[in-house]
Amino acid sequence: MSSRDSTAAPLEAGRASLGHVDVLAVGALLAGLVLYVHSALDLGARPEEDAAMLLRYSEHLARGHGIVWNQGEAPVDGATDFLFMVLVALLHRLGLGLETAARSIGLVAHALTVIGIYLGPRVLFGCAPPLAFLGGAFLAVGPGLRHLAASYGTPLFALWALVAFLVAARLALTVDHALARPARLFALASLGLGLARPEGVFLGGFLLLSVLVARRGEGLGVIAGWYLGVLLTLGLAYFVWRWHYFGYPLPNPFYKKGGGVLHLHSLRKAWEDLWTLSLPFSLVVLAGLLAPRARRWAAFTAIPVALFVALWVLISNETNYVARFRYPVLPLILVGWVPVAQALGRRHPWWRRLRGGAGWIACLAVSATLVGWQHQRYREITPRPMGLHEAAVMLSGYADRNFTLATTEAGLLPFYSGWRAVDAWGLNDAFIAHRGGITEEYLDRYRPELIVFHAFFSPDTPQDGPRVENRSLGPAWYRMVMTLKRYAEARDYVLAAVYGLNDRDTHWYYVRAGFPQSAEIVHRIRALHYAWDGQPTIDFAAGERQTVPESAEEPPRGLDAPSRQ
Repeated sequence: MSSRDSTAAPLEAGRASLGHVDVLAVGALLAGLVLYVHSALDLGARPEEDAAMLLRYSEHLARGHGIVWNQGEAPVDGATDFLFMVLVALLHRLGLGLETAARSIGLVAHALTVIGIYLGPRVLFGCAPPLAFLGGAFLAVGPGLRHLAASYGTPLFALWALVAFLVAARLALTVDHALARPARLFALASLGLGLARPEGVFLGGFLLLSVLVARRGEGLGVIAGWYLGVLLTLGLAYFVWRWHYFGYPLPNPFYKKGGGVLHLHSLRKAWEDLWTLSLPFSLVVLAGLLAPRARRWAAFTAIPVALFVALWVLISNETNYVARFRYPVLPLILVGWVPVAQALGRRHPWWRRLRGGAGWIACLAVSATLVGWQHQRYREITPRPMGLHEAAVMLSGYADRNFTLATTEAGLLPFYSGWRAVDAWGLNDAFIAHRGGITEEYLDRYRPELIVFHAFFSPDTPQDGPRVENRSLGPAWYRMVMTLKRYAEARDYVLAAVYGLNDRDTHWYYVRAGFPQSAEIVHRIRALHYAWDGQPTIDFAAGERQTVPESAEEPPRGLDAPSRQ
């Protein structure tokens, strides 16, 4: 930085020229990632529930039906990972299986994030290679692998968050007369955040605030001009298109999970997730806030992270698989801690040794410890056999008959069965989400052949009372379950099975009587080897069997369908 740059940005930057050491470091990170994925990750397991919902949208989009939950119905904005959904649909259209496409995108995004966490601090802050290596190794074997194995789009959003943070850091370091290019890139990166996830719009705004605070307002006109210019043109065009296409300004799950109230439990869980995900690196950022020489970079990192975590007070915590809602800020911390650590350690004599052999020895020892810790925390998190999946595969043999399924479990069952589906909870149903719950009159529109719900009672246990009504998602979930149960019983549905590990956590299967395949489907549901997270279950309805016609005693063969891999 020359002396004539009197209006330079107030944050200090280092200088680094990348060389052979960096090539070897990136190679080691990628090789370690490949070996770990091969030895510790199951990329052939079923998706998780919420991920299967998104894959259903991608399948319909790839087949030319639009972004719809049921073919032939109005569009539904239930797939909140817009970019991920479109990319999965594109790869599926090119011939990849839906699960393979989702996991391929996730794995590539995860690998690029690991590389970015190493190269970003090296280029921006000129840090010692071992210091940058620690963050990359920590993320490489972290929960992002579990997200992609479960077919979530979380790693792609995390990659966008990293890119936006790195561009924001470059913007904070840029002198006033050279702001135009990084300001433009930051505005486009923020647009990408909003396309990746709805909350990305807020994260982009939080990063903008962080840049302006770091620069003490210098360059406000150029930075804000480009940001608003992109936001009010491309961003607004996207928003208007979504509103017109879906009929509502906000994603459908927001109406169901937001509810217009503050979710304090979700806020507490968000902070817990942050510490669980980011320790020990977040402690360095906190220490930087207390030290004047490190405070500027610590605040630059802490502002968007803290505001993003606080944002979750607006949404309930359901479907937060392995802290996936908070995971995208982890790359920010793994980059942002580096300049804080440099500022804190620069005055100590041992700091210069980080660039030598002693630094690498210490780095590899710490990295091995962190990798082992991450492995211990996440090694058991993998999708296990689930009866919902087996039931769906069996039901897929009837997909061409235009049958309808009404269910509280709107992931695996609708995706693998291929049936028309009513999401009774409303995440994928605008009518239910906007009217506060499902009704019997709404069910009558579909007259579903099959009703499946997750209840916290069995035929032999009390079906009301605080212990039952306040479980899981509370009274709203209980009301939905009882609506489905009343509907089935009032219309003479056959109770096919009630599967559960215990009598207070069960899946109920009701089949409508009277259509030609009714008894056959009842028989096949009862014949399932039904698992729940890999454990065998009990059929608590076995003692209350309703009569099945003799013609259904031997189910026909050849109806089981393969996985969509």
